[in-house]
Amino acid sequence: MQNSLKPFIGITGGIGSGKSTICRIFSCLGIPVFEADKVAREICENDIPVKEAIIAEFGPKAYLPDGSYNRTWIKGLLQKYPGDVAHLNAIIHPAVRQNAVDWHASAPEAPFCLYESALITPRTKPEHISQIITVDSPLNERIQNIQKRSRMSYMETMQMIDLQPQPKNYLWGADFVIQNGKNDKVFPQVMNILKAFICFFLLLAGPTATAQLKAMTFNVRLDTESDGVNQWKYRIKHCGELIRYHQADIIGLQEAYLHQITDLEKELPGFGWFGKGRDDGKAEGEFSALMYRKSKFKLMKESTFWLSDSCDKVGFGWDAACRRVVTWGQFQEIKSGKKFFVFNTHFDHLGKVARRESAKLILRKIEEIAGKTPVILTGDFNATPDDEPIQILVDGKNPARVIDAEKISQNGHYGPYSSFNGFTKEQQGRHIDYVFVKNGPTVLQHTTHSETWENKYPTDHFPVSAVIRIP
Repeated sequence: MQNSLKPFIGITGGIGSGKSTICRIFSCLGIPVFEADKVAREICENDIPVKEAIIAEFGPKAYLPDGSYNRTWIKGLLQKYPGDVAHLNAIIHPAVRQNAVDWHASAPEAPFCLYESALITPRTKPEHISQIITVDSPLNERIQNIQKRSRMSYMETMQMIDLQPQPKNYLWGADFVIQNGKNDKVFPQVMNILKAFICFFLLLAGPTATAQLKAMTFNVRLDTESDGVNQWKYRIKHCGELIRYHQADIIGLQEAYLHQITDLEKELPGFGWFGKGRDDGKAEGEFSALMYRKSKFKLMKESTFWLSDSCDKVGFGWDAACRRVVTWGQFQEIKSGKKFFVFNTHFDHLGKVARRESAKLILRKIEEIAGKTPVILTGDFNATPDDEPIQILVDGKNPARVIDAEKISQNGHYGPYSSFNGFTKEQQGRHIDYVFVKNGPTVLQHTTHSETWENKYPTDHFPVSAVIRIP
């Protein structure tokens, strides 16, 4: 099992057996369900490498002129050449399963999660699946179910059934079987499985608890007289008010000079901080400091490294216009005892090579420093989601990747999408501030804070926050 407190259980069975109905029952009982077929459809439509591979294998007719997946044509091809099913699955399903692993890591806490797919059997289950539930239904009832919902002929229905594993392949070695014929009582079978996993879950979980916190990334804008009415001395109070009102627990600061941090410290009684000036490793230049609520967290370790080839000493990296740093700390939540790491950074605003190499370096350093411990990464990355640095950070093929907290927020995103305002208004296409997670945290909320007072902004970036649960 990938996560002993949250097993990932495959639920499978032939087309028309009623898997979706069983999954809806589990979902109503609080069990998260990953719908592999739905994700596969989305990947065929939107995943560029998958689309290119499908076209290379099956030709340009696999997609319509508008770029959408030609499902009808593919279906006809597979009915004519059943052997091509394996080729299509080999293209699509590695991407589906990687998506499932990421989804499972951030799924809500539950006795288990379900992975719904007709293409897995007890003998072919992927590594991230621990056990298998097979839904079994008589063949004649399956045929009726398929014809009722899709209006296929009998021959077309049997062709669809023959494209999938035979019933014996689903049943041999299954950990649980749900009989779903017309005369079977399904709900008691579902409840028996649920009860078994609840007991298992409680036994493993014991008295432990999760830690919940609000992490915020906050570019406070350096103190410069050229900002006029937006100079730091006019904004100190309002930056402090914003943090206090939204009850942030850990704040990753960017562009903060030492005196700006001490100003914020006065506005935020009960907060500690650490970091180093990027220009001398002491007090000179901007900090990427971390502030934290001392009553809630114990600081275990902390350090700063530079975004450069010589990351342990002061210096410029690649084509960067400025020295850039990453400040990190290991924390322990006092109430639960849960330990986690927070990394905070500010990528260069001009150096394209520097941003790319900084993304690679920070992934390596997180893996080296934090290992498998939960991680939060905050920062101003001076890159939009489609830009190369962010794509490197979230690359699904890289086991060292991080996950954008916005993408897995259980309650979605609130506020503007862009995070830069230039002291005027939201700048479209300037989503450059992020909170990322790694190694198991779940995200409950994700927000971009766009409050003003007298039509003035606390800083030229909108702070971004996420409510995060540490397992």
